Amino acid sequence: MARTSKAIAAALVVAGLVGMWPASAGAQTAGSATLPPPEVLGDCTDAVPIIVASDADAQSDIYSAVTLAGVLDTKRCIVLAGGRHDPFPQDQLERLATAAAGGYVVGGPAAVPNVKLSGRKMIRVYGADRWETATEVGAIAAALAAGEDPSGSDDTDGQSDDSASAWQQRLATEFSAALRSSEATDDMCMSLYRNGEPIFEHKPHTPLLPASLAKLATVTVALSELGADATFTTRVVADAGTLDAVSDGVLRGDLYLIGGGDPVLATPGYIDRIANARPYTDVTQLADIVMATLEAHDIHTIEGAVIGDGSWFADGEQSYISHSLPGATPETPAIWKESYLSGNFVGVLSGLIINDGYSPYAIDRRSHTRSADSTQAAASDFDDILEARGMVIRHRPRSGSAPAAGDSTDLGNITSPSIAEMLVRILRYSENTPAEMLFKQIGRHRGDSSRAGSAAAATAALSGLLGTTADEIVLVDGSGLSVHNRMSCEAAVRLLLLAGSDSRFVGSLSIAGRTPTLQSCGPRSPGNGQGPANTVFAKGGQLNDSSAIAGVSTAANGDVLTFAMIANEPLIIRTGSCNTLRRLTLDAIGRYTYGPSG
Repeated sequence: MARTSKAIAAALVVAGLVGMWPASAGAQTAGSATLPPPEVLGDCTDAVPIIVASDADAQSDIYSAVTLAGVLDTKRCIVLAGGRHDPFPQDQLERLATAAAGGYVVGGPAAVPNVKLSGRKMIRVYGADRWETATEVGAIAAALAAGEDPSGSDDTDGQSDDSASAWQQRLATEFSAALRSSEATDDMCMSLYRNGEPIFEHKPHTPLLPASLAKLATVTVALSELGADATFTTRVVADAGTLDAVSDGVLRGDLYLIGGGDPVLATPGYIDRIANARPYTDVTQLADIVMATLEAHDIHTIEGAVIGDGSWFADGEQSYISHSLPGATPETPAIWKESYLSGNFVGVLSGLIINDGYSPYAIDRRSHTRSADSTQAAASDFDDILEARGMVIRHRPRSGSAPAAGDSTDLGNITSPSIAEMLVRILRYSENTPAEMLFKQIGRHRGDSSRAGSAAAATAALSGLLGTTADEIVLVDGSGLSVHNRMSCEAAVRLLLLAGSDSRFVGSLSIAGRTPTLQSCGPRSPGNGQGPANTVFAKGGQLNDSSAIAGVSTAANGDVLTFAMIANEPLIIRTGSCNTLRRLTLDAIGRYTYGPSG
């Protein structure tokens, strides 16, 4: 059926919602035991007849599909026929043959004899179920009403043909199944693109609460503003004068541990408690470098203390539970809930943190102890590591300010993995602390590392990357924890399209059904000898009132599907992490094995 992909998408945007519409006047109510005699609704003069022939339950759906697709606005000719296997009455055929001026759309495989009426072709449509049949009838009807050519071979054997329209309609129908689920919500958007072109859209430009899909925006901006190869350096220095005055193996001064905003600075013990290995900066290696430098100066005792300097982020914000939006009332929720801290969903934010700012930490995240002063805690951790290597340190560690660069001597430094290497922690494992630290780095890059400054910087960067689509994104934090974040499905898809299907960005997403955080929610096999499901790289998002998923999959024929689904409803979290909405969405993408070979 020769139509452009955009025309198909436009038709399917309307017709794909079948099953959620109320039945229109003249339609049969679902569950009717018998069908009335054939009936012509509207004026068939110079019109395109839409012949609705199926079981009683489906007639209502198909009639609603063609009605709401806009056909009745200008070409009012809907014919309710008999059952899907009952021949269409001869008197109705004769009436159509003399009245109709265009092609025919038929629901059901046996309603109309396999003939041409007055030389005009009939387009037979028979889906796998009544939803699919209704969707396909509505889409073709919309094309006819728009004056487009939906011509194609008759489907006399009851199977969909191999035309572009048929398989794209099937893909759109299967993808939109979540909208017909009992878990579908009023506040819900869906977008599906194939090779960069829209296939199906439902409220695509409606900004909704995205939960962790917000990390897609944070990562996109970080890669653009800071660069994929950007790293963060943590340094240890001493006052130049005290180092020059060393005698008897004693450094009569302090060591300064200076943070550079490294989001993944940690000890091996902290990382080892996590089941899945992930890139990090090993602070014990920094201790080994510093020990070697001190030993080279014959230093075995520090008369002073280890002092942590976290001034890389000068704002001093360690969390956002006390932050409010401008103009907020007492009833307006804060940027973060207090439970995010009590449950340790995010660590301590600072220019210098070790082990996400937890000191001490436990096997279970919820049992970690949050540092009241992360820079002091980092200094304390580093003090312990040096002392375990034999260094004597006389005074207790604390936070403070390091001497100016010209007044200090470097004792050692360590560089973090690149941002590109950190993506797996932020996207696949959905870690909130690294995402928030990158968010602050974005702000610092533009001159203000505060939350508000970082939000403004990210918003400006997104505008340059996405144009007007950036208006459909509201970021107030970098991780997606805040209930004030917003993102549309169109924006989520655009972020993934911008990254590219073969990018490290996409490769760092979770693999549905295989890796955290979607290990228990992968697409089911297509069955019928069609092989395994496609590999789907996706990012999930979940808060009390939001369930979302967005991702990319490359099918065996080379087609790249890019998709997003966001559903908002109070306490939707109760439907589970692999609810019907996510499952149906992933199934549609994973089971796309029927498109034409590229």
